[in-house]
Amino acid sequence: MPNNDDFRVKRIQRMLLEMARGNFFYSLEPTHKNDNVASLVVMLNMVNEEIRASFIHQGFANAHNTPQCIIQLSFLMDTYGTIEMVTNSTCSLLSALPKEIIGKPITDFMTEGSQKVWAKKMVKHLKRERSETVQFLEFITKEGLLLGKDCHISVFQSLDGSGQKILLDTVFFSKGEPFGTALPKKTLKVTKGIKEPKVTLTPDDIEMIRDVHDMIINNLDKDLPLLKDLALQMGTNEYKLKYGFKQLYGTTIFRFLTHERLRKTKTLIQHSNLSLKEIAHLTGFKSAAHFSRAFRDKYGKSPSDLRG
Repeated sequence: MPNNDDFRVKRIQRMLLEMARGNFFYSLEPTHKNDNVASLVVMLNMVNEEIRASFIHQGFANAHNTPQCIIQLSFLMDTYGTIEMVTNSTCSLLSALPKEIIGKPITDFMTEGSQKVWAKKMVKHLKRERSETVQFLEFITKEGLLLGKDCHISVFQSLDGSGQKILLDTVFFSKGEPFGTALPKKTLKVTKGIKEPKVTLTPDDIEMIRDVHDMIINNLDKDLPLLKDLALQMGTNEYKLKYGFKQLYGTTIFRFLTHERLRKTKTLIQHSNLSLKEIAHLTGFKSAAHFSRAFRDKYGKSPSDLRG
């Protein structure tokens, strides 16, 4: 990655453009230089982090009637980490064409630190027939911006008999869309005549609700406690947990849980040889009938129809 002054300034310009568009998930990689540009990079990252941690999550990007993008970063790889499939939104996030990504090792798009983490982590998980884990990784865009996020990594057996596959995915929330792209936007609808309760969230409240969000994603196979019990467990009250979560993520806790369970079932149906009964069990559905009904309501077809 070039590190001359012109390139460093261009990275800062691109970062500012992304921030102006409401995309606060990028950051700039610090350098070992000790000059004004390096100081500016540090300050810009700090400001961006503060905005991401408080301004967006207190209602700016998720406020009612505010356009919101949920952008997915997703890779399908072989056991060597060579990318076989990639989503259009991933290409947009990395500012690269599919042909510039497919066929390359995923480590080509990671920072040096994440390359080491990836190598160490995958040696362990590829020893198992199936495994899942969550790991923080940093990716580098074509313009030199960083994308850091907790990523869900699944190892599974391919249906076509070609051996193990690796699926890595995560999502980014944005007020706009990555610079130079035209990703679809969704507007949150408000029912007329009904005022949604609003709560004032402190930085600690936001961190707590993020923890609940992550806990749900990492425990999809487990039953969710009653909201009052969950609130007690998290050191808050039911009202703040219930409406604070909806204020940050635009949906209720239980709808979010169902959405994430169904998203995972769809991935497992398409990319694993697990039976539908096993998939239902792994994703927390009490019965195959309940799973099938919820899946049909969400995707318009039954799990068996999707698998073919």
